[in-house]
Amino acid sequence: MSDHVFVTGATGFIGPYVLRRLLAAGERVCVLARHPEALPTDVRDGIEVVVGDVRDRDALARGIAGARTVLHLAACARAWSRDPTDFTSVNVEAVRTLLELAAQEQVARLVHVSTILTLPPFQRAPVNGRSQLPTWYERTKRDGERLVEAYAARGRHAVIVHPTRVYGPGPLTDANGVTKAVDLYLRGRLRVRLADRDVLGNYVHADDVAAGIILAAHRGKSGAHYILGGENASLRAVLDLASRLTGTRRWVVPLPPGAALAVGRAAELWAAVSGRCFITPGWVRVFLEDRRADITPARRDLCYEPRPLEQGLGETLTWLAWRSNGGQS
Repeated sequence: MSDHVFVTGATGFIGPYVLRRLLAAGERVCVLARHPEALPTDVRDGIEVVVGDVRDRDALARGIAGARTVLHLAACARAWSRDPTDFTSVNVEAVRTLLELAAQEQVARLVHVSTILTLPPFQRAPVNGRSQLPTWYERTKRDGERLVEAYAARGRHAVIVHPTRVYGPGPLTDANGVTKAVDLYLRGRLRVRLADRDVLGNYVHADDVAAGIILAAHRGKSGAHYILGGENASLRAVLDLASRLTGTRRWVVPLPPGAALAVGRAAELWAAVSGRCFITPGWVRVFLEDRRADITPARRDLCYEPRPLEQGLGETLTWLAWRSNGGQS
């Protein structure tokens, strides 16, 4: 395949939305996937698949050969890893390899999908100690961005996009944490939430992020950073909106930050035994930060127009209801 769009991270939360938009536009698409069976059935027949890991140079080379556009969505985005080099190998070294291959292939357009967490918060969290330090995810995503910035500075086209808190229909994994939290809340299984002083986050539908990624490839200024977000709101406001739209209201106990940090420290200690960690002090700090976002540059340069939160959440709630009645995730 030549003159195609090469996509990494196609089996993640946002990836299938990107694939559907590309196929609807008549694009030729090649994806890199460790587990091709994880690709949605509605897109499998329309794409070429290179089986492999993003850390596999040969697999990357096969996918990128002849590509016109590269959309790099793959990342190690876990809360914790027993081996922190997992973050470095995926979020930094794989990016380095991808850029080297893109330069060799003279790729016309490249979009690197990062995160809002690499940008300064509107207001920092009132925490001390180790929780102030960047998480491994934040640190390595920043390092990956620097590689892309250097690539663009050498005259190649590359754009960096920063999705905010993404929600929408899709597997209820940590990558789709907002939808997962809303689902747990409506089913009465979200017992506690962080007492975060109602700081603002920014919430965006996954399909709008997908649209923004593709717009960035076609319209983005090389070397530029664009926030792909939606509306600013507190988590409590999001849950209240879900209550209003469904008529279901649940009682959730606010957990003081000090207690949440203690839970994070305990979770890290337990992870040394179990190999799993759902929260760390650094991630508690992340959720205490005011992360409101300004999407004006994306609106101006990309003609990016995300849907209102009420509309997007309403669509997601309809999907959750369908799923609970026997639909598939």
